[in-house]
Amino acid sequence: MNQDVHNFIAQHELLKGVDTVIVATSGGPDSMALLFYLWEMRKPYNIRIEAAHANHQLRGQESDSDEQYVADFCGEYGIPFHTTKLDIVGFATKNGLGTQAAASQLRYQWFDELLKGRPNSCLATAHHGDDQTETIFMTMVRGVNLLKETGINEKRFLENGFVIRPFLGITKEEIEHYCSRVGLFPRSDTSNSSMKYTRNRFRHHLMPFIKKENPSIHTHMQRYHEWQRDDQQFLMELAEEALEGITLQKSEQSITISIEAIERLRFPLQRRVIHLILRYLYGKNSPSSTSIHIEQVQRLLNRHEPSKELHLANGLFAYLSYDCCHFSLKPPKRIQQPHVDLSVPGEVDVATGRFTSYYLETSDIPKEQKYMTFLDADKLIFPLSIRGVLPGDRITGRGMTGSKKVSRLFIDKKVDASFRGAWPLLTDGDGEVLWVPFLHRSKSTDITDKTKRVLVLVFTPNDEFFLFHDYKSITGGAF
Repeated sequence: MNQDVHNFIAQHELLKGVDTVIVATSGGPDSMALLFYLWEMRKPYNIRIEAAHANHQLRGQESDSDEQYVADFCGEYGIPFHTTKLDIVGFATKNGLGTQAAASQLRYQWFDELLKGRPNSCLATAHHGDDQTETIFMTMVRGVNLLKETGINEKRFLENGFVIRPFLGITKEEIEHYCSRVGLFPRSDTSNSSMKYTRNRFRHHLMPFIKKENPSIHTHMQRYHEWQRDDQQFLMELAEEALEGITLQKSEQSITISIEAIERLRFPLQRRVIHLILRYLYGKNSPSSTSIHIEQVQRLLNRHEPSKELHLANGLFAYLSYDCCHFSLKPPKRIQQPHVDLSVPGEVDVATGRFTSYYLETSDIPKEQKYMTFLDADKLIFPLSIRGVLPGDRITGRGMTGSKKVSRLFIDKKVDASFRGAWPLLTDGDGEVLWVPFLHRSKSTDITDKTKRVLVLVFTPNDEFFLFHDYKSITGGAF
């Protein structure tokens, strides 16, 4: 065993730059073996050994006896000893957690506190190769997100330091044999035989069969975990680069991506890009399983329908808008532009921006842009108004014979159906549509060589407008 552990520590450089190792010691065979092994090897490794015992207070006097056993052992060998009592039941009840999850969270919080202000120290836990195999199978059977790590890392980073697992290369049987050989008499935790815990059911029912089929399964599983982790990290790095390239807009509560761009990615990268989006928006509230959500989003993207909507877990929405897919923690807005009069000259705020109007001499007319239009003031029928589209609206557009339905214009320009009611239209006193900003202008009030007065209209969009559209393609990069 000694040589296998030493090789594992060297291979993964677990003690590089470390001068003090705090061993998490429960009093059971695994942790006592680790404490004694590192204590025996303290001089060859040039490290100082300390012990840390967390009393979970779940087994009454038995828990207190475990604490006293570790304290006595450390006293006999002169090992500095840290201890704490954790309110597992109270923490689990308050946070809606199971006992095991609550114990793990509190335990690692305390470990992190022990490492605070000690830059050359680390904490060691006695997770071994059988734990690794159990964890991988438990994770796979549970059916959690397939892009998440399934096993136990040989090194885990905390806020104030890191945790090492030197025993991941050996089995429980080897540990028990080591305890017997060196004369250790560890404590026995009666809860380890309880079938109410998932790990115990895997340990007692599944592991004997697996180890009979392959006695070296722990070696294979450790290699499997390390290779899978390296592959995942590499693919995630590629996915992060890809996401940056396909993102059109991003805020704390929403991300908009190009559907055409994500469709050019291979499926493995698509999955990871979607995973990154969900992880970013969910944050700490991420559901325990998102593999189904990833597949749902992929199906949404591959339907090739201009307008579709998907309700995901925890209030997250995904919805299509032609070539855009929006992910938002807020439901899609159904904005409607009300009828408002436009002062000339003057300004008026509308649902998606601001209109500004002023007069110019014909000699001062600048180059026309998509966000502005020039009207022959003497051809206008006042008052001018801004309103949303109405059934039957048509525009006598420049460069066309006859007129065109505004609704058809929206379809041709790929304006999302949910946003068409918010798109502002400039109309005259007779209700004729003179201008649909960024999309089309009427020719009925065109400037000619006979024009004496020019009315300039400028539309400045706000964030609500840009939320639904790739502003560069619509505005020509003007805003």
